[in-house]
Order: sequence, then C-alpha cells, then structure tokens
Amino acid sequence: MAPSTRYDIASRPRRGAAPPNAPTWRRVTSAILGVLAALLLIASVTAGYAGSLAANTDRYVATVGPVIHDPAVQADLSGQISEQVTSRLDVSTSVNDALSGIDDSRASEALAAAVAPVVADRTNALIDNTVAKAVASPAFATLWTDANRRAHEVLVRAVQDDPGGVAAIAPNGDITVSTTAMIGEVKSRLLAQGVSAATVIPDDAGQDYTVFNAPGLASSLSALNTLGTVAAVLPWLAAAAAAAAVLTAPNGRRLRSGLVIAVSGAAAGLAAVLVLRVLQQAGIDSVTGSALSPDAAAALTGAFLDPLAAALRTVVVLSVLAVLVLYAAGHTSRWEPWALRHQRVCQAVAAGITLLVLFLPGLTAGTTIGIALVMVGVIVVLEVLGRRSRTPLAAASGNGPAAAG
Repeated sequence: MAPSTRYDIASRPRRGAAPPNAPTWRRVTSAILGVLAALLLIASVTAGYAGSLAANTDRYVATVGPVIHDPAVQADLSGQISEQVTSRLDVSTSVNDALSGIDDSRASEALAAAVAPVVADRTNALIDNTVAKAVASPAFATLWTDANRRAHEVLVRAVQDDPGGVAAIAPNGDITVSTTAMIGEVKSRLLAQGVSAATVIPDDAGQDYTVFNAPGLASSLSALNTLGTVAAVLPWLAAAAAAAAVLTAPNGRRLRSGLVIAVSGAAAGLAAVLVLRVLQQAGIDSVTGSALSPDAAAALTGAFLDPLAAALRTVVVLSVLAVLVLYAAGHTSRWEPWALRHQRVCQAVAAGITLLVLFLPGLTAGTTIGIALVMVGVIVVLEVLGRRSRTPLAAASGNGPAAAG
C-alpha cells in the first residue's frame, strides 16, 4: 500500500508564526524599528506642515486669510479698531470748542452739557457701525491679506536675522500685524460720511493685533532655518525604518512587523492629535485677554492647527485601514470561506462604501483615496479568490464523465 500523504493539521506551521529557532534580537529589533518608523512618520507630517507655513508665503496667506470672514474675528477687530479711533476723537471737547463762541457763557455751558453727551454717543455709534461695515467689506479683507503677507515676510526676515516691517514677533511668541492701514480705511469712510472730526486721526495710527501665538518662537527662529531640510529628510527616514523593520523580522513574522508599524502609526497619530488639541487650548489661553476674545483666539489658532490635525487624523485612518488589511492577509482562513459564500454581497458593499466616501463631505483627500483603494482592493481580491476556488470544481466536473467511462 502506498504511503499516506496525510499529515496532522495541528502539526502544520501556523501562518505568520516565526520559526522555532528565530533569534529573539531580530523580533525585538523589528518591533523597535516599527515603532520608530511610526514616530518618524508623525514627525514628518508635523514638520512638513510647519515647514510649509514657515517657508511658503502663499500657503501662510491661504491659511490665515479666510479667518477675516469669521464673525468672532470681525467682532474682535471691530472692537479694537473702534476703540483706537474713538480714543483719537474727543467728541465732547470738539462740541465744547464749537459752542465756546457763544457770547453767553452760561448758555454755552448749559448747551454743551446737554448736547455734548448726545453727540458723543451718536458719533461713537456711527463709528462702531462704520467700523463693523468696513471690517466686513472686501476691501478690508484685502487689507487683512496684505498685512498678513507682510507679516510672513517679517517672519522670513526674522529667520534671516533681518527683522522689521509692519508685523513683529514678540518675545512671548506673538505674531502680530499692524492695524494702521485698516484704521486708514475707517478714517476714509468716516470722512466720506461727513465726520470731519476724523481728520485728527493721524496717518500712522494703529496698534498691533495678535494673529497667532507660538511660545518659544522668538528664541528658536534659527531652528526654522533647518526645518525645511528636516521636513524633506524625515519621510525617507520613516520609510527606511519601516523597510528595516520588515527585513529584520524573522521569516514568518513579516506581516506581524507590518502590523506593528500600522498599530504604532495609529496610536502615535491619535496621541499627536490629542497633544495638538491641548497645545491649541494652551495657545488660546495664552493670547486671550483684554486684547483678544476667546472666540477670536479659537478661530485664529484653529486656522493654523486644524489643517495639521486633519492631516494627523488621515494618518490614523490610513493606519487603521492598514491594520485591517494586514490582519486579514495573515488570517485568511477566518474570513475567506464566509466571504466567498457571500462574494457578490461583499463586493457590492465595498463598491457602495467607495461611492460613499467619494461624495461624503468632510473627509480629507488622503482618507478618501485610502478608503477607496482598500475597497477596490477588496473587490479585486474577492474576484480573484472566487475564480480560483471555482476553477478546481470546474475541472473536477469536466473530468467526471471521462473518469466514469
């Protein structure tokens, strides 16, 4: 009798398991490199975003420019500019001076006492209304954009040790822009409405408005010189660490090393998002005060940090997708029979998810592309597995009659 080719299933080496003689140092080194690759990935995303803001003026303006349309920022700016304008206009004194020409001093004093407060209140209301309309106008948005463009140029010059201009970086890290041009716009509008007292507003009137707070920025400007280089190198270091983690892993543990990288990437990305939110709240608290309202501070800090948070969330989503794909690849026996029994249903669900993410608002481009690629991959893999599983059956049914004859 021919020897049996059967063997005990329990004796088969488990897929993904390391050989019994696999060195421990390889497993440990692979795990360390996987975690390092994930950390370098998060660092590269953060450095790349910060580097683009520091070096690219157009990117900076595109980030902070739309903030002027936020109602909280408009209200905050309107309040500050109105205060700066009214502090230059002593309406009550102007009324008293105008009435001083009356021969009867008692009548003059009585009239001034009655009229001056009313005129002052109405003038201040007119100023507030004019400022609010000016801040909400397209012309003011252009002034805001121009001021922030010059602010970024000042940042670049500060990095190059050549500070100066209409914007400044305070020792506490405040990046500010001057409101002089904005007050000039308000002055022109007041004069156009017949408020002749606005002529006393000097052309250089204006104060600094805090756009963003970055503690330690003033003392670490030199580090921005190397930020671009670091941002360019970190992705390559992350890729090298990931490749080294996979290659260092013992045979049979390559998928597991990929899982370590993906899980570490998801965990590191989630931790980075949480840290970013803490830093954002700290930034709001640091600039909130008499000069900046909490809502305006939240809008300004959000304009800078929300895009980075979105990029980090994309890393988390893609890492979770990688975990699912790698786990499924290493445990096909747990899902393949069921998926093949319901192949068309699974493919239809994957196609539906693909269409959903393409039209679902709020998802970043990276998240949308990642989910779509995974779903398309699911459709293709199920089709290949289904065809492969049907081929032996077709061959067996075709050979059946011949064998019977």
